[in-house]
Amino acid sequence: MLHVRTMITLLLIFLLVFVKNIATWSDEPHMLISYIAYHNLNDTQKAIIDKIFQHSHDNHFNNPITAAAWADDIKKHDHGRAPYSFSFRRNELLDIFNDWHYVKMAYNPTQANISSVYIHAHKGKHTGAGITKHIYRTLVGVHKKPKHGTYYSYNFYLNFFIHVFSDIHQPMHTINFYNTHFINGDKGGNDITVSYRGITGNIHHLCDNIFNTRKNKWPYINMEVLKRDAITLMNKYPITSFREMLRIPEDKISYIDTIVKESHELATEHVYNRLPMEHLKKNVIFHVSKYFIKKLKRVLNKRMVLAGYRLSEYLKDILDSVPDDL
Repeated sequence: MLHVRTMITLLLIFLLVFVKNIATWSDEPHMLISYIAYHNLNDTQKAIIDKIFQHSHDNHFNNPITAAAWADDIKKHDHGRAPYSFSFRRNELLDIFNDWHYVKMAYNPTQANISSVYIHAHKGKHTGAGITKHIYRTLVGVHKKPKHGTYYSYNFYLNFFIHVFSDIHQPMHTINFYNTHFINGDKGGNDITVSYRGITGNIHHLCDNIFNTRKNKWPYINMEVLKRDAITLMNKYPITSFREMLRIPEDKISYIDTIVKESHELATEHVYNRLPMEHLKKNVIFHVSKYFIKKLKRVLNKRMVLAGYRLSEYLKDILDSVPDDL
């Protein structure tokens, strides 16, 4: 009997460790989105953004495709997020920007008693929506004025804009779920573990890497393969297939709120409304169906391509405003 209890204990420990370690952040979707955006720029715009990134302060991210991963690379090393450290470069410490990656819009379907602070947590500048609005407004506002902006400021702003604009298209980056077990929120699904046929992990990270189908990380991503994958995705989801979703109004700043709302609604519809919301809690594995995985993967892949097309439209405005003397 003691032997059986020991085996069960070891199994539970293994599961907890396994669940934590496979929940790795993926760079591949960010780089695919950036390539799709870059592909849809005109030659003049491509030349401008290429020139900006060729003057990057970090030679590992000196093009708009790899630069899409920079905002995650600069975070403080976290073994649970990335179970390795770089052997060819120092690990960064910049965790002060972490909140920029999210819009913590509350979802409280069971009417749990939560602080009013959480109800308004999605507002303000230091959220994914606030940061993308600020950067877009700032860079478009340059209006090609001579001697305005440096390569450093353009690299810093574009690194974050490309990355965070992609983040707000990922549904789990735009929600914080509450129930009696999560009175402080589930951290965008980071505290909810799901499992299906050998795939086990927190729902946020599994959405980040589209259930391990896009889990490759910089610098171990083959750029030629990535470009072919991006072309394949664009052929599967051409611009014409999105119709009104690509009819971006003139007020692109306010439209960022529309993007966030879209993502939030997708998270509620395709994730939380298909889980036992009253019973969701930390350190419990919830089994999901094949239909759940298949439908969510399709939503996430389509969302990724849409993000690339939209990012291209925003970048066009930014790049057309870059001073000629930069």
